[in-house]
Amino acid sequence: MFNLRRLFTPRFEHIAAVDLGSNSFHLIIARWEGGQLTLLDRLREPVGLGWGLETDGRLEPSVRDRALACLERFGERLRDFPSGNVRAVGTKTLRSIQQAEEFLQAAQERLGHPVEIISGDEEARLIYQGVAHCIAPDEQPRLVIDIGGGSTEVILGEGMEAQLKASLNMGCVALTKRFFPHGKVTGEQIQKALIAARQEVTPLVDEYTERNWAQVLGASGTIKTAASICLAEGWSQGDISADSLQLMIDTYRRRGSMDVLFAGMSPDRQLVFLGGLIVLAALFEALNIHTLQAADWALREGLLYDLKGRLENHDARETSIQALAVRFHVNMAKAERVAETARVLLLQVCDAWNLNTEEAQKILRWAAFLYPVGLDISHSDYHKHSAYIIEHVDIAGCSRIEQTQLALLARAHRKSLGSKMFAATDTDILHLALILRLAILFNRTRKNALPEHLQIQASNAQVTLVMSRAWLQDNPLTQADLETEAEHWQALDYRLSIVDN
Repeated sequence: MFNLRRLFTPRFEHIAAVDLGSNSFHLIIARWEGGQLTLLDRLREPVGLGWGLETDGRLEPSVRDRALACLERFGERLRDFPSGNVRAVGTKTLRSIQQAEEFLQAAQERLGHPVEIISGDEEARLIYQGVAHCIAPDEQPRLVIDIGGGSTEVILGEGMEAQLKASLNMGCVALTKRFFPHGKVTGEQIQKALIAARQEVTPLVDEYTERNWAQVLGASGTIKTAASICLAEGWSQGDISADSLQLMIDTYRRRGSMDVLFAGMSPDRQLVFLGGLIVLAALFEALNIHTLQAADWALREGLLYDLKGRLENHDARETSIQALAVRFHVNMAKAERVAETARVLLLQVCDAWNLNTEEAQKILRWAAFLYPVGLDISHSDYHKHSAYIIEHVDIAGCSRIEQTQLALLARAHRKSLGSKMFAATDTDILHLALILRLAILFNRTRKNALPEHLQIQASNAQVTLVMSRAWLQDNPLTQADLETEAEHWQALDYRLSIVDN
């Protein structure tokens, strides 16, 4: 989420990524030096978050406690890190639980840093970034597969760019819970699980198989474990083939239970490994994959590179937001004017409202480019269309909460304001919404410009514009708009007044 409180000043010695997966929680810490990321520390705990997800979306209390205890231990390691140097994300299970906000709040308290939920598309993008950075540079097309506990990501890309991304609703924990809940294995159960996995893959087949790829890479515990087994058994030099997958699955069929421990396999992988193998076998069959190589890096390393980019002002969110604005035919020149006006106003109230200037400038700039996207649908109530688009479209680099915050700014940029609109957020977003409304108001027409020597003063719920009355007399439409705006603010118990300078 956007860290809008003026609490920390990021520094860029060490950075960290936390992955709250459906099977395991991971923490990695790195240092950026000599143009390379140097990994310093790794922690992994098999929390089994996905095992505690009930069918109604509730999380079992014992699993919740185990997850929070793990985050508390991670938090001890990250205690001295500025919040801007840590990115913690939750994936499929956290996307699925009810009342995720309560868990996120508790998780943040234990970890000492914000925890965000990312979409399947964002998870796929970060996985590809991690894999692409760990192999030799190559512009040839490659297919990347990551089998998690609750979802499986399939990405087709070239170089450092992911071109096709899909997040499938199947993973090693989810499939195990559904088809092998008591640890018993039969040929019939395996066949049913394979069919279910194949059904999940089917929607991808045409779009993916129409394209060629020169290499297939896999990430995640399932794939790295399968590669280790192939090497330990002498089946290959670590590559995974369809034949080796079948040999491993047949071992479970003969044993009749999940109680199989291959050479090269860690005991904590034992319970979910068959589910992951079945997912991988379904992908091999559907996408006509012959061999796959395991990659050492994936989501967590992708998070580190993404975080490094943000700290160096190469933010993926900026690029994707600009692309979205172009896609929906936003007037880019006007958006720049609104963004600049918002910046000028913001800088005068950051201290009074205790806002993080850098983060607040980012979100206001992005909101200035996104608030008009709904005009492509209809002018009537376009702010509602804008909010819907922003909240539901894929914006690379953004978490769910960030997109929700941007959507709220778009929804609140015009017409009436109500306390219910901001009930689920903090006053920081409300304050940014008020700044955005004023910035748009002062740029209503191409000829509009900020009055000379305009000042804005803020004190809690009181905002004062210090400006020339003569300028207002020369711009009666803006004066009328400001009077209407003051009426809208009253619904939030905020007062907007104008003082002659």
